[in-house]
Amino acid sequence: MNKKDKNIVVREKLMTQKDVVFTCGIKDVLGRIQEYKVYASDRSDVMSFAIIENTSFGKAMNVNKFGPTCVTLYTYDMLHNRTSAKIKYSDVVFVEPEVKESNPLEKIPGFVGTEKG
Repeated sequence: MNKKDKNIVVREKLMTQKDVVFTCGIKDVLGRIQEYKVYASDRSDVMSFAIIENTSFGKAMNVNKFGPTCVTLYTYDMLHNRTSAKIKYSDVVFVEPEVKESNPLEKIPGFVGTEKG
């Protein structure tokens, strides 16, 4: 798969899949890789998107456009100063959701297990 095809796949996944989590190599103050999530809103006739940190009270930036090689973001601060940013599709790495293994004994009605004590 060449670079152009990979960009198309990443762009389509960001625009269409719900609750997709990704990283792009940005680290926080503790040196951990930040995870981001795409939020889509269709309150009006036009879809609007935002990229949000995947934390409880994460910062967000609005999506200006999904271009051919990168997504362009913007936000305004309290003094109405506009800040712009770009995320290259080549830097995006998707995070697979963790699958919790369930205990088959918990499915038995009325079962009280000793392993949770």
